Amino acid sequence: MKAYVLGTVGTRSGLIETLSAVRSDKNVVESYLIWGPYDLIAKTIFDSLSQLDSFLNLLRDHGVVDTNTLIVNDNGLSFEKPELEKIKKCAYIFIKMRRPSAPKLWEKYLMAIDDVAEGHEIFGMWDVVVSVKEEARDEFFDRVFKKLWLLTEVNMTSTHTMFTVKV
Repeated sequence: MKAYVLGTVGTRSGLIETLSAVRSDKNVVESYLIWGPYDLIAKTIFDSLSQLDSFLNLLRDHGVVDTNTLIVNDNGLSFEKPELEKIKKCAYIFIKMRRPSAPKLWEKYLMAIDDVAEGHEIFGMWDVVVSVKEEARDEFFDRVFKKLWLLTEVNMTSTHTMFTVKV
């Protein structure tokens, strides 16, 4: 099971320690400090809910005071562009869309946006998450955001930009 975990760290001085602890977990595919209502994002893969629960305990033990866990719907919209693990990212965009929608049409459209590296339908307060390639940072509005406007079913978005921290 794949999940995106957003976390709020209790103290600003604990950000790097928390990020280092998150990145050391074997279930974490990638993690970043982000700008926005949360301090960090972790893309994770778990075999069971008990592993996810252990990860959430690790976060708590390293200063995370609030989390939002968004589990990927394996039966819905889901794609990752080739060599995803080598692609640097500048943002994650969480999308709330009207229901009912056509996930496979969304998938086809999102895959056609060059700077979108992956897209997944998720369970939680958002419906879809997409990651954006680092190359789009300087022209984000024209390269990504304006293209998302063409999706008429979008109700609301929340864009979390990030920066890479070497620990």
